[in-house]
Amino acid sequence: MNNIENFEQTLYLDAKAGFTKIVQDHGNDLYVLGFYHTGSYSLLPMFNTLSDLKEVFEEEYDSKEDDFLLAKWNPDDFPSLETYSEYFASTEEACYELNDTDFSVTHEQAQQHWQQWLQVLERVLIRLDTEGMFANGINRNKVTLAILAYDETEEEQFSRIKRINPPAVLATIQTDFATMIASRNEAEQLAMAEFERILQER
Repeated sequence: MNNIENFEQTLYLDAKAGFTKIVQDHGNDLYVLGFYHTGSYSLLPMFNTLSDLKEVFEEEYDSKEDDFLLAKWNPDDFPSLETYSEYFASTEEACYELNDTDFSVTHEQAQQHWQQWLQVLERVLIRLDTEGMFANGINRNKVTLAILAYDETEEEQFSRIKRINPPAVLATIQTDFATMIASRNEAEQLAMAEFERILQER
């Protein structure tokens, strides 16, 4: 068994135990559940509840409607982001094996390996979902499975979310992501226009 295969089986076993506990503890208060990859080969179990979202939105964002989607989908604002990580101790060790730097590989090979790692995260969530993990006593159509990252665009995140969730889930969140994607595109266009204006004035 190679490192990727070992990592996938280890993550599956850890996630099965960890997510079982999360679902038991939080039930239908959950609205998002999955993994948060924090850079390189590193991840945390990631989830948020409607109760925590309400509290963070009121206390951290002063209930400003323009910031609601940020509170809802930014894992850094999830109060429970690092809880239940004890269930993923074996996964953390397996990540270290994958993260051994081989300076002889090309950039393309490194990117291919990185994509393999992300695909493992997807496959594990899909496998657990197929086994009924996220429908055990809760409404599956109200929980978005997601793999989120601090350095990805909303478009990249949503493309992955669409692969691992049923249509009923996507119907409830597509407006959220369409709004965030449009906002990012508008901000980038404004920044580019300002940059070009500065260049023209020189």
